[in-house]
Amino acid sequence: MVLETGKRLVERGHNVDCVCIRADASIVGIESGIAFHEIGGPLSSQLAFWLGFRRGCSRVAEVVRRLVAGSPTECVLFPQVFPANWWGSYVLQKLPELRAVWYCQEPSAFIHSKAWINALPWPKNWIAKGLNPILARWDLRACSHFEKVLVNSEYSRQYSRRIYGYDETRCEVVYLGIDRRRFLPAARNERDASVLCVAKLTEFKNIDRVIAAMRCLRERGDKVTKLHVVGTGDAFPSLVQQTRRLGLDDRVVFHGRLEDDNLIRLLQRASALCLMSVDEPFGLVAIEAMACGTPVIAINSGGPAEIIGNTEAGVLLDRPEPTLIAEAISNLLSNNSEFETRSHVALARAADFDWERTVDRLESVFRSME
Repeated sequence: MVLETGKRLVERGHNVDCVCIRADASIVGIESGIAFHEIGGPLSSQLAFWLGFRRGCSRVAEVVRRLVAGSPTECVLFPQVFPANWWGSYVLQKLPELRAVWYCQEPSAFIHSKAWINALPWPKNWIAKGLNPILARWDLRACSHFEKVLVNSEYSRQYSRRIYGYDETRCEVVYLGIDRRRFLPAARNERDASVLCVAKLTEFKNIDRVIAAMRCLRERGDKVTKLHVVGTGDAFPSLVQQTRRLGLDDRVVFHGRLEDDNLIRLLQRASALCLMSVDEPFGLVAIEAMACGTPVIAINSGGPAEIIGNTEAGVLLDRPEPTLIAEAISNLLSNNSEFETRSHVALARAADFDWERTVDRLESVFRSME
């Protein structure tokens, strides 16, 4: 979201500055036109970051103060994923004249989602539960400072309003987009009998249910379908162990983290993407898959239900039950007519999610605050 919208805002004549811990040139791309300002220090995944959190906030505020010097009312502070929203809240307390819009991908899951907390491995789950009362109060207070809040789906809008108490006009939906110059479909004969999962490997994502579905397919006589799993996370060891226990080493491939080009190739070759998390806030990978002409098998809740809706762009399941997943996969792989229909609808639906449309909406919101 930062990189894609930032570089397009630059192309439209805006100055875009990004304050961050680190800006790896291999990731952010020096050609984007965005000016990156690194505060340094440990990443937010490290304990040292939180021990020095106040100091980090002060560094962010100092950088912002320098950037807006002389024209604070002409600038928009646009914090996004946690902990940037806490940084933004701190900056607003120091520079209250700034206009501020928070893009809330979701209320911080490790604070407000019991399902996400329970899915953490021990002892992270107990730490999260112990700190939860303090963090929840802090988060509610911090997120009350933003005059405008944007979210990535109607589901996220309702969820955010429920958590933070925002009124109807304060919280608006601005969908994420995709670059359809890169995410393109492949010919049908370039696809193989494969299913793809792309996610942070936690229990919340229910990758284990998809692996179990592979066993169901084998028991039905399927000898060729493979599952490709892309991502890293705490659940990786248990997923590998499950794969070996079920004798699926030749049917399940773990890729770890992939560069975008390699991911796109997998999306283009797959016959289906499985997204089995319940109440997923948005599900950008679902849009990316659909732009490649790959139907999506997802749970009928959260963002994926909103994205697919009542179209034939994918298959919505009531629950992440392995037998149901296996049946949906089997239908797509064995019925060429069904695949072609869903693939064409997926392509058409993906066209509704475009970064240029996203930037149009952002500009409209920013101007409305002048």
